[in-house]
Amino acid sequence: MIYQHLKQRNEHNPHAIAIIKETEEIPNQAMVSEVDHLIRNFQKFGLDKVTPLAIVLQKSEVIWAAIIAASHLEISVMLVDPHLKEEEMQKIMTMYQTDYVLREINSKAIDSLGYNEWYELSCFEHVFLIGNIGEHAACWNEYLKPEVNQSHLVFLTSGSTKIPSAVVKKMESFMLDGKRIGEALGIVPEDRILCATPTYHIYGTICGCFVPFLCGASVSFTGAYVLPSSLEKKIDKQACNILMAVPAHYKMLVEHVHKPLDQIRIALSATSPLQDDLMLTCKEKLNLSIQNIYGSSEAGVVSIQRNPQSIGEATNVGVPVDGVDVMLDETSPFEFDGKTVYEVLIKSDSLAKGYLRKEEVDDSGYVVEDGWWRTGDLAYLSKENELHLVGRLNITINVNGKKVNPYEIEEVLSQHPAIEDSVVVGEHDPIRGEMAVAYVVVKNHITEAELLEYCRAKLSDFKVPRRIEFRDDLPKTAAGKVRRKEVR
Repeated sequence: MIYQHLKQRNEHNPHAIAIIKETEEIPNQAMVSEVDHLIRNFQKFGLDKVTPLAIVLQKSEVIWAAIIAASHLEISVMLVDPHLKEEEMQKIMTMYQTDYVLREINSKAIDSLGYNEWYELSCFEHVFLIGNIGEHAACWNEYLKPEVNQSHLVFLTSGSTKIPSAVVKKMESFMLDGKRIGEALGIVPEDRILCATPTYHIYGTICGCFVPFLCGASVSFTGAYVLPSSLEKKIDKQACNILMAVPAHYKMLVEHVHKPLDQIRIALSATSPLQDDLMLTCKEKLNLSIQNIYGSSEAGVVSIQRNPQSIGEATNVGVPVDGVDVMLDETSPFEFDGKTVYEVLIKSDSLAKGYLRKEEVDDSGYVVEDGWWRTGDLAYLSKENELHLVGRLNITINVNGKKVNPYEIEEVLSQHPAIEDSVVVGEHDPIRGEMAVAYVVVKNHITEAELLEYCRAKLSDFKVPRRIEFRDDLPKTAAGKVRRKEVR
């Protein structure tokens, strides 16, 4: 399905630009040529619908070409962060072992993974390594059925333990998500998209690959870690008019870019909450009206903030896109900042099929009942029927039976001029059950006592952190999410 669409796009306009690189622009016909080259080599090396492939690469255009080639051959693909430490990489590749892996060429990778056979493979004038690392792990078997014409994309996402869960989604669901986002935002072939998020993250895959691909637009990729000057340069030099980024990127742009980014007509943000003051500063300083997009690895895209009157409201994630139903579970209310909020339930044909099942990984959070998935997200509906996302059910802190949303405390801390970054987690307390503990990165000197006094002036007593610890930085994913379970 994906490959056929690429061929149709090429037949319609072979010279239209698919991918924008630093020194060249790749037209549709060159993209088809690279994908065809990968298809021939995947077949030559023995890959098929029962031999899943792990892609561990940095170059987004190669990842995208490999996904298209694999989908044509009905090969299931697992995307892995190439910046993982080798020990982490080995653990993941052992737990969720695939038959083949596509990686950068280096001897350390060959030695550590114990390849049975390996070959050099070129794509977009770069040479990579594709290796046979043995028989896939048993957790793949329920998704590898020769008689079924279907392949999957697998994403690693943080779960209730430090071991990532492997979310399994049908290739077709990404086509649906890409189409829905493109239609909701009115993206057209003349648009030039800058995707600042890595394509091994689901936000980068959907918005950086499938959206421009299905809309006939062009896309420019950045690396996982990018300087604000590089973003500004790409926007200007490559004439990009759509920016798909995460809060960390917008924070960098506000601090380091000194002229309005007037050419950006759509600025999307996802993966973690934006602060109100950051959205306001982006508008005032950079002329960016940031629109929140809400989704997850399990659900794909859920909603997009599209109402111009509500842009600037950090919690506002808009109304559901076509084909996605949202319901709030009003049987279990929670209190947040004076409002009653509820768990979000989602029904969509883009829902994941499940996880690669391992005993070490808790997949109990993915339960679909009568087509509805409990997300664990907490939200309320505004008068305009727009969804406001305020926190997570499974990170709610239970203080003497009172539910504390850590996002509310983080919002207060973020407004203090001395705070650079913060995260709040619950820790066991023998008297209260749990207590809130804040971990902060500061820009200017401030004491714990001063911060606690500030919190007491802004929060109810039971919400005030019982302890504040200072850190040089906070552990984050490549997409900018704080790894809450690793801060302690």
